[in-house]
Amino acid sequence: MSIQEKFKEIVTVLQVELEEYGGLLHLFDRQQKCIIHQDPTGFLDINVDVDEQIAKLSQCRQNREELVRRIATSLGKPGDITLSALSLCFMPEHQPLMKALIDEINELITRTQRRTRQNRMLLAQCVESARQLLSISNPGAIPGTYGAHGQIRSTYSPERITAAVA
Repeated sequence: MSIQEKFKEIVTVLQVELEEYGGLLHLFDRQQKCIIHQDPTGFLDINVDVDEQIAKLSQCRQNREELVRRIATSLGKPGDITLSALSLCFMPEHQPLMKALIDEINELITRTQRRTRQNRMLLAQCVESARQLLSISNPGAIPGTYGAHGQIRSTYSPERITAAVA
């Protein structure tokens, strides 16, 4: 396989990975809308899609890593070389494209991690709000959680519940 063919193969694998990250971000956007609009069914459905998309991304990453190892060894480089270091083996006019693809993937990884944290925080806030509403309307319905010293801790004291209801 020529160096040009190896370059095209890596570019194709990186483009597929970029598409999959874009798909994951789209799903995270939909997930966030479900959280905000209190759509538990939609949220659960999207979670299935998110899990499938993460599996696809994992496979893409494995394919890319295997391709990089294979190309590196065919070029006499160590199998554990980074993609950035391997990109220097290609023609100088190809290196900017490789760098741009690598940078874009790294940016999308950062964005997906940030969106994951945002969605977890939103979901935690929704769950806590629902729990607090339930404890106000029916104080005995939800058991408290255990505190640091082993005793059951309640979010609301009886005085706060009375004040909230009054």
